Amino acid sequence: MLRFLWLCSVLLLGCPGAPAAEVQPLLVRSTSVGQLFRLNPPVMGVPFDGDGRSTFEASRTYVNLWARDKRYLVDAEVIDDQARMAIGLADWLQVGVGLSARHLAQAQTDQVAITVHDILMIGQDGRLEVGKHKTRYKIPDYSLEYSKKDRGLNLSEQITGDMSIPLYGDAASSWRFSGSLLGSYEMSKASPYFAGARDLGLQLNGRYAWDQGAAFGAITRLSFDQSQQVAVATRPQQGGWVLGYLHRFNQDQEAVTQFMVYQPVFRQLGQLSRNTYEIHLGYRHHWSRLAFELTLIENMFYYYNSPDWGFNVGIRSLIF
Repeated sequence: MLRFLWLCSVLLLGCPGAPAAEVQPLLVRSTSVGQLFRLNPPVMGVPFDGDGRSTFEASRTYVNLWARDKRYLVDAEVIDDQARMAIGLADWLQVGVGLSARHLAQAQTDQVAITVHDILMIGQDGRLEVGKHKTRYKIPDYSLEYSKKDRGLNLSEQITGDMSIPLYGDAASSWRFSGSLLGSYEMSKASPYFAGARDLGLQLNGRYAWDQGAAFGAITRLSFDQSQQVAVATRPQQGGWVLGYLHRFNQDQEAVTQFMVYQPVFRQLGQLSRNTYEIHLGYRHHWSRLAFELTLIENMFYYYNSPDWGFNVGIRSLIF
């Protein structure tokens, strides 16, 4: 998967990128524990700029997870790869297709999480008692368990599709709104749900732009495939929202902040059945009309169902 993403990126380095004047959310989706297995889209943004427009984007996300309750233990590092290509078929229609994969990794960054918690005076919640650099994902109630031997195994591998239409505004408007239909097809046989699971969703996006920046937001509603009996109890539907701010320092440099809230995926699993709160702090640089970005990921409010910390690197390019 990684080779595929970076091969595509290298091939597109000579292609023009997204103009700096556009308002683009960060290329990162929720990284909380419950989001690893089902449809989980990033913020689509308001993507319309004309018939025939084609874009490519790819990203890699790393997160360090520590989550413990009486009914589960998660002590792991996860890598999430994504790639997507979108084509404007008309001024009123854009379609996209993508590929994503999530797998367990081991980069030995537990000490970073411990140090950050010490600096911020946040409790370690038992992390110091179990040793560093372990890989454990256990939910005994549902006989779900991953360990060190499962590193590199795709916990989820999805083909995704989306279709977006504008709802209000044009390229010259300060206010713009759009809507997107989303879908995914699960290919991984290692998923705790089932290969062939089809999840669907709807996302409404809006933004208000001015000379030096923009405010943007999204509301997402997801519907999870319930056609088969599965090992882990899952909500049939899930909602979430994102608020973001983009500040443009100059034509080439931007800072982007996103605050993301999602309902839980799991049912009746203690802290894993509470809402998740994440903040994404990103920097984007435009070079020769390419866009590169680096994002820091932190949890908020609850530390038992969200990432201790993580980061994302991404690239976006306009093909034609």
